[in-house]
Amino acid sequence: MINHTANIVEIFSSLQGEGIYVGEKMTFVRFGSCDMRCRYCDTLHALNLSEELHVEKEPGSGEFDAIENPIGVTKLCELLERFDDEFISVTGGEPLAYAEFLAEWLPALSQKRRVLLETNGVKHAELERVLPYVHVVSMDIKLPSAAGCGKHWDAHLEFLRKTIVAGREVYVKLVVTDKTTDGDIQRAIDIVTRINRFIPIVIQPASQTITFQEAISKERLESVERLCSAYLEDVRVVPQMHKEWGVL
Repeated sequence: MINHTANIVEIFSSLQGEGIYVGEKMTFVRFGSCDMRCRYCDTLHALNLSEELHVEKEPGSGEFDAIENPIGVTKLCELLERFDDEFISVTGGEPLAYAEFLAEWLPALSQKRRVLLETNGVKHAELERVLPYVHVVSMDIKLPSAAGCGKHWDAHLEFLRKTIVAGREVYVKLVVTDKTTDGDIQRAIDIVTRINRFIPIVIQPASQTITFQEAISKERLESVERLCSAYLEDVRVVPQMHKEWGVL
């Protein structure tokens, strides 16, 4: 067996603040590096490789040990023994940048815990390696007018198709700003309806950060919700609640 390594930024226990599992207690494993540079990114510390992994000393303590990166699968499994949450959120950065590592790590983990993969929804070839070991996929569709990181419509369509064919639970997240166009929303709707219009859609207003100060108006948010609901069966507006709660 090849012992793969990965650059992991942090491991901690908290409440899920996004998507349809909002409020669910989870252990978060955040991988470092992302090949997108979304304008509204709120995890800037995970955009690049990190020299150290910060792992919570005790679940929920907010106190961390520092461990040198990269780490192997055996070490990660050892660190996760500190945490007993049923759900593991595999997040980033972009975790599918480490598909080989995930394919080595997740098979045993997925037999004991539920695995939520949080991803930008583009790396569909890498997705195939890990889908057998993932229970829930939280997939972004990046709206060019909001994210500013290019157009990925075909990749998103293939990503969603493969997830559904594999029989995995999935929801689609649309991060929206005041610059989000109806054209982009319609393209996202078209992708989902081509696969299954009953897939849950989460409209997430972009949160303000140090580098991103835009806000979406109530009227515009309601307009986006109405447009999505005209075509899709399960549309929800869910802001980033962990920021409201003041937790990690």
